[in-house]
This record gives sequence, structure tokens and C-alpha cells, in this order.
Amino acid sequence: MSDQPLTSQRHATRAFSDRSVNHTTLRTIIKEAQAAPSWENTQPWKAYLATGQVAKHLRQSHLERNRQGQKSWTEVMPLKKDQWAAFPQANLDAWRQNMLAFYGDDAPKFAAVQRDLFNAPVLAYLTMPKDSSAYSAYDLGAFGYGILLAAQNHGLGGVPAYELVRYPEEIHQAFDIPDDQVIFMGLALGYPADSKLNQLRTTRRPLDDILTIAD
Repeated sequence: MSDQPLTSQRHATRAFSDRSVNHTTLRTIIKEAQAAPSWENTQPWKAYLATGQVAKHLRQSHLERNRQGQKSWTEVMPLKKDQWAAFPQANLDAWRQNMLAFYGDDAPKFAAVQRDLFNAPVLAYLTMPKDSSAYSAYDLGAFGYGILLAAQNHGLGGVPAYELVRYPEEIHQAFDIPDDQVIFMGLALGYPADSKLNQLRTTRRPLDDILTIAD
């Protein structure tokens, strides 16, 4: 057992082995993540998990759309990279430089592995009502992080990625998602492969950069 807290043990997994994840483990992970805090217990989240042949089909479909250069349009659009506020923009730029320096000549593999959704045996899509407030977005984010921590605790790896929700139509083809729900976040889950892609580590800003205590 590691002496590190679970939050420090978790790192992004971007390359997965072919080992499947049984449904009992997945149900346990989602149930544990349901303990996430929620505004007045509204619990706005729903989770749609693709495994087996459904996950395989989604990976193949996604790869083909990328090969064709198909344009994408997520249901919840993030800001463009040059539209972030100064503080997160500086962190984003530092992350990019760290990634390029770490991978070196292997950097193209970082982008390539996303096109088949990291070979993940489990693709998790999280939705919330279309008319949700920002508080619901916070709740769903906490639920998503709970899934990642629970997965880590059960020996799995995971990564949240924009790439996973780039083509909403392929997700709707796999699941009967009600019209009043919006696909907000995607998570890739599974057992990590032995790959340099899983060895990238990030650092966090010095505590005093982000913490203020008034006593």
C-alpha cells in the first residue's frame, strides 16, 4: 500500500491494456463516486458506460472520423486556448512545454493515441440537464473526479479528455440519451499499459500562489 494519499497516486492514463474491466468493478466505482458533494443533493449527473463491443465500435468510429478530418462540435463548448484568463493560460502553456520536453521525439504519439480514444476498454460519458446552472457543472465535475479516484483505488487508471466528447453523434448512436440531457464530460478508464505515455507527470503551483488564509 502506498504512503501517498490517493489524490497524489492518481495520474492521467493515456494508454490502456486490452484487459477488460468487469461490470461489478465498474458498478462499485460509480456507486462510490456518487458520494460526491452536490448542491442541495440535486445529483444532476448521469453516467453512460461503453464496454466490450460497444467501446470497440466507438473507438473505431472515432478513429475513422479523425482520419477523414471530420469537423467536431461538442455539446458543451470550452473556451479556445487563447481565451483563458491569464492565470490558467500560464499553467496551460507550462503544461504544454513540459509535455513536449518530456516526450521529445515521441510527442506525436501523444496526439495520435487520442484518435482511437486511448485504446480504453471503458468509455464513460457524463451528462447533466441542458438547463443546468454552473453549480450543477461543479457537481458533475466532483462526480467525475470521484470516478477517477475510485478507479485508482480499484487498480484502474483513467483520464478525462475533451477528445472523448468531440463527436457527440457517435455517442448518441450508442446510447439512448434523453433530449433534455447534454453530454458534458468523457472519461477513459481501464488497466494502464506499460507505456511512456503513462509516465508524464505534472506539478502544481506553489501552495502560496493559490492559498489565502484569513485568521
